[in-house]
Amino acid sequence: MKVKKLVPYAKLPNRAHPTDSGADLFAAERTVLPPHAITNVHTGIAVELPENTSGIIWGKSSVESKGIKAMAGLVDAPYRGELIVCMYNLNDTEFVFEQGQKVAQLVVLPTLYPPFEEAAELTDTTRGTGGFGSTGTK
Repeated sequence: MKVKKLVPYAKLPNRAHPTDSGADLFAAERTVLPPHAITNVHTGIAVELPENTSGIIWGKSSVESKGIKAMAGLVDAPYRGELIVCMYNLNDTEFVFEQGQKVAQLVVLPTLYPPFEEAAELTDTTRGTGGFGSTGTK
C-alpha cells in the first residue's frame, strides 16, 4: 500500500508482527492533550488504500489503558489527505504524545457498496428488534 510522507520526519505505518490486523500510526509532532478534551494528533502521512477497502483508525490498548481514547475514524479509499487521529483524554491531567510515539492503529478492511432501497418490511430474524441489553447481562 502506498504511503506518502507529508513531513520528512513522519514514520510509515508498521505492524509489529506480520499477521497483526492493525498497523501502528505514529505522532508526527509533540502533541499535548489537555484533561477531558479532544485533540487532533497529526501523523504526517497520507495513504492510498486499495480499491474496495476502508481504513479504520482504531485505538491501541497500550494508549487506551492510560485513559486516552481514540475516537473512531473511517478513511474512505479515495481520500488522499493526512491521517489525523482524534484523541480524547479521559484523565484529570494532561497527556503528551512525543514525536514518533505510537498513537493508534490503521486497520484496512474490505468494503461493500450495496445500494439502498426503501422497504415497507424487513425480513424477520430470531433477534428481531432486540437492541441494547436484549441478550441479557450474564
